[in-house]
Amino acid sequence: MRILVISDIHSNIWALDKVLETEASWDRVCCAGDLVDYGTAPREVIDTMRSLPNLWLVKGNHDVHTVNTWRQYQRGQVKPQDYKWVHHNCERLDEERIDYLDRLPEHLVFEADGYEYLMQHQYGLSYEVVESRYQFEEYWKRYRKETREGLGRRMIFGHSHRQGIHVLKEDCLWLNPGSVSYRRPDDPDKTAHYIVIEDGRIMIKQVPYDRSRLLQEAVGFQKRQEMMETEIQDFYFFFGKAKTSRDPLPDIASFSPSKEGGQ
Repeated sequence: MRILVISDIHSNIWALDKVLETEASWDRVCCAGDLVDYGTAPREVIDTMRSLPNLWLVKGNHDVHTVNTWRQYQRGQVKPQDYKWVHHNCERLDEERIDYLDRLPEHLVFEADGYEYLMQHQYGLSYEVVESRYQFEEYWKRYRKETREGLGRRMIFGHSHRQGIHVLKEDCLWLNPGSVSYRRPDDPDKTAHYIVIEDGRIMIKQVPYDRSRLLQEAVGFQKRQEMMETEIQDFYFFFGKAKTSRDPLPDIASFSPSKEGGQ
């Protein structure tokens, strides 16, 4: 079986489309949550994910945050200095898509190629990780009282945007595919991150994609002064060439989204 493992898409349809184009052949897609927020195309991401056959999907903290914000948000009542990408996402979503996000499970357990998998968006309340076999065993027992004899055990998490495989013993590991959309402030890489598992073998992958459409949105909000400055600064770091997430905003008269965000 060939499994495409993704997470933390964050309304970035251009990165998601590139991953699906690059990995056109798969039997299952596993997504560890955070379909929306911090991007510009939540509706397109949700609709694309829903169209995928053989999809295993759990909800992430930004999915929950967007659902809760949508149900409280009244368009036009958030001042520009308080306006965030989550408000922008809420304006592009309807009740049917919000209900879809809300109904997603928090965790899934499944078998594939001699392994049992537990998938959940995050371990702990923040950015904690499974550091020991003891932690692994205790967490596993929350959801699985026993594992069928002969199966290895693997956990899949998202949330941290940090791609990696953490082996605790031969048949006991957890992995994070990284974010399809963007990195953390200490990681300047701009590619889409994901993992492919083929017949049990784990392959870490990255692919460049065109980020110019995302930057065009940031330029528009900066020009109109309709969003919190820190939210726009984040965008220029995530998808442009800003060195940090708090670099001064660029001069939009000379800023070129295609040069900053092209592959």
